[in-house]
Amino acid sequence: MSKESYLKGEEKLKAITIIKTGLGVRMNPKEILERLQKDGIDISERTYRRLKLEIYQSAGNTLTEISKKHVDGTLFDELLSYEEMERRCWELYYEVKNPTEKFRALSQLRMISQDKMKILNKYAQGTRMQKFDHSQLHDDLREFKKEGDTLTP
Repeated sequence: MSKESYLKGEEKLKAITIIKTGLGVRMNPKEILERLQKDGIDISERTYRRLKLEIYQSAGNTLTEISKKHVDGTLFDELLSYEEMERRCWELYYEVKNPTEKFRALSQLRMISQDKMKILNKYAQGTRMQKFDHSQLHDDLREFKKEGDTLTP
């Protein structure tokens, strides 16, 4: 029987986040375990392998599943943030009186629009035509309701 205690709750989520980050930046297992230990999460190599397997299994079995689960949602959030930046640039353009500041706002708007178009152009054509499942957003909306926030400003 192992003397090691199982990770639960917040500590497990923190460990999984560190492992995902480590895998993303191509750290080797020893470096990931050192990073976990530095953050106060002392686990064995066996537990590390078990959590890594859990991460891989939760990702999905096919590239389409993985893409829908991880890429599509992130892409949607990124596009929304670009649109918010565009809106803010137009607000700045109309707020400022100085022509130099107006020019800066328009320059930023142009760069933001170009970045947004690059994302849309590089995203696979076939995927753009698929219907987007907004079921993930329902969880966010429930959290708004719990906190007493409203969706409108």
